[in-house]
Amino acid sequence: MRKTLIFVFCSAVVMAGAFAANRSLPIVEQNTPAPVVSLSEFGVGALGRIEPQSEVIHVNAPSVMEPPVVEKIMVRVGDQVYAGQVLAILDSNRREQADVDLAKASVLLAEKSLAQIKAGAKTGDLRAQEELIARTRERLKLAEKQLERAKELRKNRAVSEDDVDTRVADVDVLRRELAQHESALVALAEVRVVDLEKAEAEVARARATVQRAEADLEISMIRSPIDGEILKIHTRVGERIGSEGVLDLGDTRQMDVVAEVHESDILKVALGQPATISMRNLNTTLHGRVIEVGRLIGRKDVLSSDPVDDTDARIVEVRIRLDDKDGQRVSGLSWAKVEVVLETSKSHSSSTDMSDASTPAGAQGMPQ
Repeated sequence: MRKTLIFVFCSAVVMAGAFAANRSLPIVEQNTPAPVVSLSEFGVGALGRIEPQSEVIHVNAPSVMEPPVVEKIMVRVGDQVYAGQVLAILDSNRREQADVDLAKASVLLAEKSLAQIKAGAKTGDLRAQEELIARTRERLKLAEKQLERAKELRKNRAVSEDDVDTRVADVDVLRRELAQHESALVALAEVRVVDLEKAEAEVARARATVQRAEADLEISMIRSPIDGEILKIHTRVGERIGSEGVLDLGDTRQMDVVAEVHESDILKVALGQPATISMRNLNTTLHGRVIEVGRLIGRKDVLSSDPVDDTDARIVEVRIRLDDKDGQRVSGLSWAKVEVVLETSKSHSSSTDMSDASTPAGAQGMPQ
């Protein structure tokens, strides 16, 4: 009986305490909805990588039948280079240089031949031919006088008919010799158009050979396509150039971040949006703005360390231009993995509302 009374007393105390606590709680209307917080209010998050504004250029050898061998590397990692600077020389350089020298010698020879044709015959040859013509004319005059004398003597029957015929033949021979010598003089002084055109064609062909040889020589030298910095050298002296190319080059004067934004969030991204970038090895954050939104959807290149992350997610690349100061800090960290938060319009307005809500009532109108 005593145990029963103790149990009843304890039960009464517990019920009284529960009733008092229930009265102290505020009454919540059942129709009041619970506040909902959208993830979009915090911006768009994505993984990304750092790279130069020019992107990383894989400088390779020109297309040839056989992979060339590097004979000399002219730069080192970290060197600043300018557009057109020779970065490496291939093993065919000396052979191509010899071909250029040979082609230039052929041009010189063809030009001399053209000049010789334009100048015509030598002065000494012309004078010698003129003297030959003069002597032939004198011999012809003498032969003609002897022929006239023989004809007069033939009238008096002092010479035979055969003597007259002999004199006539001598005159004819001398006249033909004179005509031949005069034609030879004209040929020596004449510059034919066809000979001139042929010589000019030889010069043009020789010059084209030089251009071809110089083009082959240029192939044996690898030049920088842009102003930039040497990031990595893949091929050393004596090695054949492989699929990775000779070296990597980039313009690190301005650095960008390429963020891989999920396709479901890409419509929230627009040009000019501010972005905050963080790296695990940096204690501070980087800042920039969106300058380009990709037009293609692809797969991830930057993988997360989270084992449950969707590695086959469809993403769009968004390029962010870092501030000048922040870009210089990471100029030597191309392809480093970063975490990016793009501040959408909702996240910006939410942060503004939170700052306004944290201000006490009436504080906005208070003088500073």
